[in-house]
Amino acid sequence: MPIIFSGLYIAACVVCGVMGRNTVFGFMGHFLLALFLTPMVDFIIQAVGRPSARLRDKILSLRSR
Repeated sequence: MPIIFSGLYIAACVVCGVMGRNTVFGFMGHFLLALFLTPMVDFIIQAVGRPSARLRDKILSLRSR
C-alpha cells in the first residue's frame, strides 16, 4: 500500500513539473518544490508565479500585432 501512495505522490510531482515548465522555475524547479513541500503548495506557487521571460516576450509580441 505505501508503494501505491508513493507512486501517486511522485506522479503528482511530475504533473506539477509539467505544468510549471513555462514558468521562471521550469520543470525541475517545480518538480523539486512539489517533492520537498507538497504538490498542493506547488500548485499555489504556480498560480501566483510569473511565466518565463520567453513566454512573456511571446505574449507581448502577439498583443502588439
